[in-house]
Amino acid sequence: MAQTSSSIRALAAAILSTFLAAAPAHADTDLRGVPVGPKGPPIALATPKDLAGAVAVVEQATGARGEKLPVGNIPLADGRSFALEPSVAERLLEGSHAAFKKAGIYLFRYERSFGMAGDKDQIGLIQTADANTIIRRIGTAGGRRPLTPDQVVGWLDALAKEEPFDLWEVGVDYVAGRFDRAPKDPVAVAKRCAEFAPDLVAGRASTLDLLAAEIKANRTLYLIW
Repeated sequence: MAQTSSSIRALAAAILSTFLAAAPAHADTDLRGVPVGPKGPPIALATPKDLAGAVAVVEQATGARGEKLPVGNIPLADGRSFALEPSVAERLLEGSHAAFKKAGIYLFRYERSFGMAGDKDQIGLIQTADANTIIRRIGTAGGRRPLTPDQVVGWLDALAKEEPFDLWEVGVDYVAGRFDRAPKDPVAVAKRCAEFAPDLVAGRASTLDLLAAEIKANRTLYLIW
Protein backbone atom coordinates (compact mmCIF):
# COMPACT_ATOMS: atom_id res chain seq x y z
CA MET A 1 0.00 0.00 0.00
CA ALA A 2 1.31 3.48 -0.83
CA GLN A 3 2.52 5.45 2.16
CA THR A 4 1.00 8.90 1.72
CA SER A 5 0.60 10.08 5.32
CA SER A 6 2.06 13.29 6.68
CA SER A 7 4.58 11.25 8.66
CA ILE A 8 6.06 9.85 5.43
CA ARG A 9 6.23 13.32 3.92
CA ALA A 10 7.93 14.55 7.08
CA LEU A 11 10.43 11.70 6.91
CA ALA A 12 11.27 12.51 3.30
CA ALA A 13 11.67 16.19 4.10
CA ALA A 14 13.86 15.36 7.09
CA ILE A 15 16.13 13.19 4.95
CA LEU A 16 16.45 16.00 2.45
CA SER A 17 17.20 18.75 4.94
CA THR A 18 19.58 16.62 7.00
CA PHE A 19 21.61 15.53 4.00
CA LEU A 20 21.81 19.00 2.51
CA ALA A 21 22.73 20.61 5.79
CA ALA A 22 25.33 18.03 6.73
CA ALA A 23 27.56 17.79 3.68
CA PRO A 24 28.11 19.04 0.16
CA ALA A 25 26.67 17.09 -2.72
CA HIS A 26 28.74 14.17 -3.97
CA ALA A 27 28.69 12.70 -7.44
CA ASP A 28 27.87 9.25 -6.01
CA THR A 29 24.74 10.27 -4.07
CA ASP A 30 21.66 12.32 -4.83
CA LEU A 31 20.19 15.08 -2.69
CA ARG A 32 18.39 12.53 -0.53
CA GLY A 33 21.63 10.72 0.25
CA VAL A 34 20.52 7.85 -2.00
CA PRO A 35 23.30 6.32 -4.14
CA VAL A 36 23.22 7.49 -7.72
CA GLY A 37 23.01 4.74 -10.29
CA PRO A 38 22.08 1.09 -9.87
CA LYS A 39 23.98 -1.50 -7.84
CA GLY A 40 24.71 -3.90 -10.64
CA PRO A 41 24.08 -3.75 -14.37
CA PRO A 42 20.96 -2.00 -15.69
CA ILE A 43 18.01 -4.29 -16.37
CA ALA A 44 17.38 -3.65 -20.05
CA LEU A 45 14.18 -5.44 -21.07
CA ALA A 46 12.84 -6.13 -24.53
CA THR A 47 10.76 -3.24 -25.82
CA PRO A 48 7.10 -4.15 -25.23
CA LYS A 49 4.38 -3.82 -27.86
CA ASP A 50 1.67 -3.02 -25.33
CA LEU A 51 0.91 -2.86 -21.61
CA ALA A 52 0.33 -6.62 -21.33
CA GLY A 53 3.72 -7.26 -22.88
CA ALA A 54 5.37 -4.76 -20.53
CA VAL A 55 3.79 -6.40 -17.49
CA ALA A 56 4.95 -9.82 -18.65
CA VAL A 57 8.59 -8.87 -19.16
CA VAL A 58 8.80 -6.99 -15.86
CA GLU A 59 7.27 -9.92 -13.98
CA GLN A 60 9.66 -12.35 -15.64
CA ALA A 61 12.73 -10.18 -14.96
CA THR A 62 11.96 -9.28 -11.35
CA GLY A 63 9.82 -12.13 -10.04
CA ALA A 64 7.32 -9.57 -8.76
CA ARG A 65 3.64 -9.82 -9.60
CA GLY A 66 1.93 -6.86 -11.23
CA GLU A 67 -0.87 -5.54 -9.03
CA LYS A 68 -3.42 -2.74 -9.30
CA LEU A 69 -1.90 0.68 -8.71
CA PRO A 70 -3.07 1.81 -5.24
CA VAL A 71 -2.99 5.48 -6.22
CA GLY A 72 -4.91 7.45 -8.80
CA ASN A 73 -7.85 5.04 -9.23
CA ILE A 74 -6.17 3.51 -12.29
CA PRO A 75 -7.82 0.31 -13.60
CA LEU A 76 -5.81 -2.81 -14.37
CA ALA A 77 -6.45 -2.24 -18.06
CA ASP A 78 -4.38 0.96 -17.89
CA GLY A 79 -1.57 0.19 -15.45
CA ARG A 80 0.21 -2.03 -12.92
CA SER A 81 2.27 -1.71 -9.76
CA PHE A 82 5.33 -3.74 -8.70
CA ALA A 83 6.98 -3.88 -5.27
CA LEU A 84 10.73 -4.19 -5.81
CA GLU A 85 13.92 -4.09 -3.79
CA PRO A 86 15.41 -0.59 -4.17
CA SER A 87 18.48 -1.77 -6.07
CA VAL A 88 16.33 -3.77 -8.51
CA ALA A 89 14.01 -0.79 -9.00
CA GLU A 90 16.96 1.48 -9.77
CA ARG A 91 18.47 -0.99 -12.24
CA LEU A 92 15.11 -1.45 -13.95
CA LEU A 93 14.57 2.28 -14.36
CA GLU A 94 18.13 2.78 -15.55
CA GLY A 95 17.87 0.06 -18.16
CA SER A 96 14.28 0.18 -19.37
CA HIS A 97 12.58 3.52 -18.65
CA ALA A 98 13.66 5.15 -21.92
CA ALA A 99 12.86 2.15 -24.14
CA PHE A 100 9.46 1.63 -22.55
CA LYS A 101 8.65 5.33 -22.91
CA LYS A 102 9.44 5.21 -26.63
CA ALA A 103 7.04 2.28 -26.89
CA GLY A 104 4.26 4.29 -25.22
CA ILE A 105 4.56 2.67 -21.79
CA TYR A 106 5.67 4.84 -18.86
CA LEU A 107 7.84 2.96 -16.37
CA PHE A 108 8.30 5.01 -13.20
CA ARG A 109 8.76 4.89 -9.45
CA TYR A 110 5.94 6.36 -7.38
CA GLU A 111 7.21 5.61 -3.89
CA ARG A 112 10.63 5.10 -2.32
CA SER A 113 11.31 2.92 0.69
CA PHE A 114 13.90 5.42 2.04
CA GLY A 115 15.84 2.52 3.51
CA MET A 116 13.06 1.55 5.93
CA ALA A 117 13.42 -2.09 6.98
CA GLY A 118 11.07 -4.43 5.17
CA ASP A 119 9.79 -1.80 2.75
CA LYS A 120 10.22 -1.88 -1.01
CA ASP A 121 10.19 0.70 -3.76
CA GLN A 122 6.95 0.89 -5.67
CA ILE A 123 7.22 0.88 -9.46
CA GLY A 124 4.37 1.75 -11.80
CA LEU A 125 3.53 1.03 -15.43
CA ILE A 126 0.92 3.13 -17.24
CA GLN A 127 0.08 3.03 -20.92
CA THR A 128 1.22 6.48 -22.03
CA ALA A 129 4.45 8.18 -23.06
CA ASP A 130 3.46 11.49 -21.49
CA ALA A 131 4.78 12.43 -18.06
CA ASN A 132 2.03 15.01 -17.60
CA THR A 133 -0.55 12.27 -18.00
CA ILE A 134 1.20 10.33 -15.24
CA ILE A 135 1.13 13.35 -12.93
CA ARG A 136 -2.58 13.88 -13.51
CA ARG A 137 -3.51 10.21 -13.16
CA ILE A 138 -1.42 9.68 -10.02
CA GLY A 139 -2.78 12.96 -8.68
CA THR A 140 0.53 14.58 -7.77
CA ALA A 141 -0.30 17.57 -5.58
CA GLY A 142 0.92 19.68 -2.73
CA GLY A 143 -0.04 17.46 0.17
CA ARG A 144 -0.23 20.05 2.94
CA ARG A 145 0.10 22.89 0.41
CA PRO A 146 -2.64 24.25 -1.90
CA LEU A 147 -1.20 22.79 -5.08
CA THR A 148 -3.02 20.86 -7.82
CA PRO A 149 -1.71 18.37 -10.43
CA ASP A 150 -2.36 20.95 -13.16
CA GLN A 151 -0.22 23.49 -11.30
CA VAL A 152 2.58 20.93 -10.99
CA VAL A 153 2.31 20.22 -14.73
CA GLY A 154 2.35 23.93 -15.58
CA TRP A 155 5.43 24.62 -13.47
CA LEU A 156 7.33 21.64 -14.86
CA ASP A 157 6.41 22.53 -18.45
CA ALA A 158 7.80 26.03 -17.95
CA LEU A 159 11.03 24.64 -16.51
CA ALA A 160 11.37 22.09 -19.33
CA LYS A 161 11.33 24.84 -21.95
CA GLU A 162 14.53 26.21 -20.44
CA GLU A 163 16.11 23.09 -18.96
CA PRO A 164 14.80 19.83 -20.51
CA PHE A 165 14.53 16.81 -18.24
CA ASP A 166 13.02 13.35 -18.01
CA LEU A 167 10.87 12.31 -15.05
CA TRP A 168 11.62 8.86 -13.65
CA GLU A 169 9.54 9.23 -10.50
CA VAL A 170 6.01 10.54 -9.99
CA GLY A 171 4.36 10.13 -6.59
CA VAL A 172 1.35 11.63 -4.87
CA ASP A 173 3.50 14.36 -3.31
CA TYR A 174 6.79 14.33 -5.20
CA VAL A 175 8.42 14.09 -8.62
CA ALA A 176 12.01 13.29 -9.51
CA GLY A 177 14.09 12.94 -12.62
CA ARG A 178 17.24 13.95 -14.40
CA PHE A 179 18.06 17.00 -16.48
CA ASP A 180 19.17 16.18 -20.02
CA ARG A 181 22.29 18.23 -19.37
CA ALA A 182 23.70 20.14 -16.42
CA PRO A 183 21.60 23.33 -16.11
CA LYS A 184 23.29 26.54 -17.27
CA ASP A 185 22.64 28.21 -13.92
CA PRO A 186 22.26 25.57 -11.18
CA VAL A 187 21.85 28.23 -8.48
CA ALA A 188 18.92 29.80 -10.29
CA VAL A 189 17.32 26.40 -10.82
CA ALA A 190 17.82 25.53 -7.13
CA LYS A 191 16.13 28.76 -6.05
CA ARG A 192 13.30 28.13 -8.46
CA CYS A 193 12.78 24.59 -7.14
CA ALA A 194 12.95 25.72 -3.51
CA GLU A 195 10.36 28.44 -4.11
CA PHE A 196 7.95 25.94 -5.65
CA ALA A 197 8.74 23.14 -3.19
CA PRO A 198 9.94 24.75 0.08
CA ASP A 199 10.32 21.38 1.83
CA LEU A 200 13.46 20.86 -0.28
CA VAL A 201 15.39 23.18 1.99
CA ALA A 202 13.05 23.12 5.00
CA GLY A 203 13.38 26.87 5.42
CA ARG A 204 17.18 26.83 5.53
CA ALA A 205 18.51 29.34 3.04
CA SER A 206 22.05 28.03 3.60
CA THR A 207 21.17 24.74 1.89
CA LEU A 208 20.47 26.38 -1.46
CA ASP A 209 24.14 26.26 -2.45
CA LEU A 210 24.25 22.56 -1.61
CA LEU A 211 21.09 21.94 -3.61
CA ALA A 212 22.62 23.81 -6.56
CA ALA A 213 25.78 21.71 -6.27
CA GLU A 214 23.69 18.53 -6.37
CA ILE A 215 21.84 19.74 -9.45
CA LYS A 216 25.13 20.55 -11.16
CA ALA A 217 26.92 17.32 -10.14
CA ASN A 218 24.15 14.79 -10.75
CA ARG A 219 21.64 16.71 -12.90
CA THR A 220 19.02 15.82 -10.29
CA LEU A 221 15.52 17.23 -10.39
CA TYR A 222 13.58 16.57 -7.19
CA LEU A 223 10.50 18.27 -5.77
CA ILE A 224 8.55 17.26 -2.68
CA TRP A 225 5.64 18.87 -0.87
